[in-house]
Amino acid sequence: MNKTIKYAKNGAITGGIVMLLLNLFKQLSRLNKEKNTAFDWQDLLFSTGKGALIGGGTGAIIGGARDIVNSYEKPLDTSALLNSIISTNTLDKKDYSYNWLSNKAIKIEHFISSNFNNQLGGTILRIGSTEENTALADNFDIDISVPFAPYSFPSTEDMFDELYCFFKSNFNDDYLFEIRPQKKSIGLIFDLNGQDFKIDIVPYKLSPMKDNKTSGYLFVNNNSIFKQDSYTKTDISSLKDIRLNSTQQKILVAIKIWKKEYSVPLSSHLAKLLIIDAYKANQGTIPRDFTDKLLMVINHIKNEINYKRIVSVENTNNVLTDIKETKKEQIREACNEVIEEYEYQPNSILEYFKKVSK
Repeated sequence: MNKTIKYAKNGAITGGIVMLLLNLFKQLSRLNKEKNTAFDWQDLLFSTGKGALIGGGTGAIIGGARDIVNSYEKPLDTSALLNSIISTNTLDKKDYSYNWLSNKAIKIEHFISSNFNNQLGGTILRIGSTEENTALADNFDIDISVPFAPYSFPSTEDMFDELYCFFKSNFNDDYLFEIRPQKKSIGLIFDLNGQDFKIDIVPYKLSPMKDNKTSGYLFVNNNSIFKQDSYTKTDISSLKDIRLNSTQQKILVAIKIWKKEYSVPLSSHLAKLLIIDAYKANQGTIPRDFTDKLLMVINHIKNEINYKRIVSVENTNNVLTDIKETKKEQIREACNEVIEEYEYQPNSILEYFKKVSK
């Protein structure tokens, strides 16, 4: 739909409603003062129509001007520009801040290995977006998964508390200014030149199954008077088995930029699985052009977010699409806006994936 028609319609509706409310308020005020005066329905309808005419005309003028400007806009190579934007905003492993934080992570890994060696049940691993090449350049942390042996602690709560208290009492670093218990992890916050950087330690207790090195239980620290602490299943190997190809990684970075810039309530983990789902749904008809691939995923999210049941692979009880309907509608509307604006002006897609807020 061109902007002339769209703006004219919206202007007519807005103008009509505004004039209706003004006339209604005016007449009710008059009736309150002049008790014997009748309500003038004809005047109300006339005012509403007048407002719709003025609003519609104004909208048509503004929309028409936009249509003229749009008709002269030169088409850009959106795929090349999107790839450049994504590359700029993707974390570079050579980045000084990342390497500085990575060295802190190595120190933490050695600290855990040295002090809890007899209780460990497997290899300490790094997980998350920094390892998957989908972290944003200005918004990243490092996640460390720590597998404890099945009978190392009486419970996952004891495991979590002991590790947290031990770090709180014994781990020292000149740049560390906070150690905090989080919902499923222990967060260590470091300061580098006035900027916060975080490392999350994710401890979990392995299930007592033969040859098991990855499947176990996380402690869930609800930290609320209304909810009790609990535990939940996890399987680190299944998380690491979800692999995106290089193009899918770029799409995920683009979605992270978009959701951050436009406050789209879509978790990165759900976005990742929806990208995989979009590729499966369009198998055999995947477009060649990068912009078209990105739009394919955005369109898939728009069509499926209200209906699809996406579960987390490491815990089938964790339904990622089990979110509030209002949030689903926000996601759907955000997707629809990207698609509609692209259909009107293909260059507009660059605005949605342009930069990361500083």
